[in-house]
Amino acid sequence: MKYEEVRGARIPALGFGTFRMKDAECTQAVENALKIGYRHLDTAEIYENEKAVGEGIRSSGLARKDLFITTKAWIVVTNT
Repeated sequence: MKYEEVRGARIPALGFGTFRMKDAECTQAVENALKIGYRHLDTAEIYENEKAVGEGIRSSGLARKDLFITTKAWIVVTNT
């Protein structure tokens, strides 16, 4: 596995994306990705699959400290 050093963090260069995955499909995909060696998960609040991603992590049996999880927060702009 290739890693990148970014501001003191050691990040796996290749991440598994969870865009457009939902429910059991997402849980199984995350579990399978972790099983074959992925340690970097790419997520976003807008995907609305946080629970399924978490279940995939939990069912993988890996410790959270062994994973690098990136996420994007959705920005809501209001006119005030």
